[in-house]
Amino acid sequence: MSVMCMGRTRVLEQLGEKQDFEAELSRRGFRHEDFSLHVLPERTSAGGAGWDPRYEVSVSHAPTRTVRVYKAGPREDWVGRFAKDLVRGLYGEPSLGLRPGISAARPFA
Repeated sequence: MSVMCMGRTRVLEQLGEKQDFEAELSRRGFRHEDFSLHVLPERTSAGGAGWDPRYEVSVSHAPTRTVRVYKAGPREDWVGRFAKDLVRGLYGEPSLGLRPGISAARPFA
């Protein structure tokens, strides 16, 4: 099952960021169904009338009720920052029973 995604989701699909996000979850042993993404234009104080490629991705983890907003857009690696938070334990422990250092792509004996 894939991660539920709301808002301006097309940008994540076009850039492959949703797939990268889901790959990190699988690699770290987290269930995709436990997370949701909400994509919004970046909140800025400048109300300019031009096109702005920056956006924000709100990541929600239902079991821990953790919500974190990542700035995204050109030169922003929000998926990388999310992966670091995942490893630090911000979103709790993996739910798929993986042992530390073992990737979901490689089952343990």
